Amino acid sequence: MINCLVIDDETEALAELSSYIENIPKLNLLKTFDKPLKALEYIRSNQPVDLIFIDVDMPVLSGIELAGLVRDKTRKLIFTTSHSKYAVDAFKVDADDFLLKPFGFSDFIRVVEKSFPAYEILTDNIRKDQNGYLYIKDKENGLKLVKVFVQDIIAIESLLNYVRVHTTDSKLVTHLSLKEVKKVLDDYSQFVQLHRSFIISKDHISLVHGNMLTMTNGAKFTIGESYRDNLNEFLQSKILKPASKK
Repeated sequence: MINCLVIDDETEALAELSSYIENIPKLNLLKTFDKPLKALEYIRSNQPVDLIFIDVDMPVLSGIELAGLVRDKTRKLIFTTSHSKYAVDAFKVDADDFLLKPFGFSDFIRVVEKSFPAYEILTDNIRKDQNGYLYIKDKENGLKLVKVFVQDIIAIESLLNYVRVHTTDSKLVTHLSLKEVKKVLDDYSQFVQLHRSFIISKDHISLVHGNMLTMTNGAKFTIGESYRDNLNEFLQSKILKPASKK
């Protein structure tokens, strides 16, 4: 288990990063702080932790200054900030990585996996739990984090630098590539890529006609020629047909 602290004076940023941590079973969120001096007091009076996320631009005591005071109390330190100009200063205090706001769940996973390469951050529990859920930062909803149960995801459609996530009751747009989404969903058995532009849930296929799929929400997708074998194996196992004669 990787024990974490989060320090950020922005309430929304604190909540977002906390939700990312809580969505990964291998990470344990010990405490959050919106005041750097309170964080300093806690860190100095407690045992060292595995990972601290620190916002750079904070009042009274900046993240850079705070990091210099607590660097020996954590194995790994990752800065978060809206300003890339702080990157050089961050690494002067031996930061392990840097997250530039706004960052998504895939960015978060990338830096944590880089900092802890011996850990399998995306464990089977999160990838294969059919009753699991994810938080999606919805562009059409003021970048609010929307909780989506994996079983309710119908399809994920590429929109250049964004993806549209079709669910049973909504469509969400978030700033991720299809490749990044695939990395998160790849080990959920119900998802399969059937075109370079989309991934679908086999559980939500309503109709198959030629190379056209109709999903349970009415969305239609054309199967890419090179992806047909991915679907045919699944369909053969589900088609109702007479038992073979001996």
